[in-house]
Amino acid sequence: MYFVGIASMIVAMAVTCMVTPLTIRLGRHLGAVDLPGGRKVHLHPIPRIGGLAVFSGFLAGLAFAALATGSVPSTLSKVSVYWQGLALAATAILLVGLIDDVWGLSFYWKFAAQISSAVFVWLCGFRIEILTHPLGGDFELGVFSLPLTVIWIVGITNAVNLIDGLDGLATGIALITSLAVGVIAFVRAELGVAAASVALAGSLLGFLRYNFNPARIFLGDSGSMFLGFVLAVTAVRGSQKGPTAVAILVPLLVLGLPLLDTGAAVVRRLYRLGHRGARTNGTLRYVLSNFREVFLPDRGHIHHRLLQVGLSHRRTVIVLYGVGSLFALSAFLLVFLQSVWIASLLLGVLGTLLVTAYLALYSRVRKLSAQREAAGTEPVETQVESFGPASRSQTQTR
Repeated sequence: MYFVGIASMIVAMAVTCMVTPLTIRLGRHLGAVDLPGGRKVHLHPIPRIGGLAVFSGFLAGLAFAALATGSVPSTLSKVSVYWQGLALAATAILLVGLIDDVWGLSFYWKFAAQISSAVFVWLCGFRIEILTHPLGGDFELGVFSLPLTVIWIVGITNAVNLIDGLDGLATGIALITSLAVGVIAFVRAELGVAAASVALAGSLLGFLRYNFNPARIFLGDSGSMFLGFVLAVTAVRGSQKGPTAVAILVPLLVLGLPLLDTGAAVVRRLYRLGHRGARTNGTLRYVLSNFREVFLPDRGHIHHRLLQVGLSHRRTVIVLYGVGSLFALSAFLLVFLQSVWIASLLLGVLGTLLVTAYLALYSRVRKLSAQREAAGTEPVETQVESFGPASRSQTQTR
């Protein structure tokens, strides 16, 4: 099985490497390109339909794994409804993202597609049904399983979309995450999760060659939404068979960086709305009437802060790769130790360190901005991304 896993990754990587140049040409032919100008950091039009290349490699890796283990064609009809459901839902998410990359969609339609797909895979059996707290008790979710599962899947889908703010950043973080989920699944003998994770990792490795700075192609919404959705669902499936003490905390650790950055974005934007609303003597009313601004772009993500304090594009991405790797290593430690107390401690320590680093960066950026303003120079311009499935005009502002 280890040989099959490695071979599947190589196949997925090779197919993605071959398909990506074709995808670049297709993007230019369709006009699905991100144009330079304004605050964007690239100087030439760059195709933004990279999700097609990642999807192609992913399918090739899974097909090889199925053939190598004798799963097709004789037993194709016996493939679990879990994986049939994931395949259909992930394909739908890819197509919705592709439509947005080429023609543009409002975030309402994309949210509707994400929620519908999340409900669909829940019906297929991908469910969060039990929560565990550090004191050792288990809480059966019952009717709350559906909303919590949907929130998890939609949240992770958009967290990956949000972190896609620099060349190679979302691709690399998703690669680290998929490798972590795959290795943990192999340890637990969860072959379905392992196969999907290894195939995804191989396709991402092949795509990263073209997506790392300076990028020749972007993931686009087709890629970032597809990646987030698959990672969220496989993490749920992988946790279902594990001990309840670590069932939820493992995926939380593995996906810690995008989750914390997403949470910081929501808190930051709500605080900004509340601060403005306080001056109108109607804070709650103002926040509710302007809640849409939570999904609009800003330059407050951790990768923006690192750029603003002087790190280069590549160094910023590599630093965040290191942070993502720390979360993945913590998840491995949790799986081997099987302690919810250690998991809670790891999550708390890593979260505290990341929040502290973010606040320190924020303070440093404010000082630099004040110095530049006093000197009469412009602040550092960085790429902008939005939280949530915003419209194409909002998200493609590199």
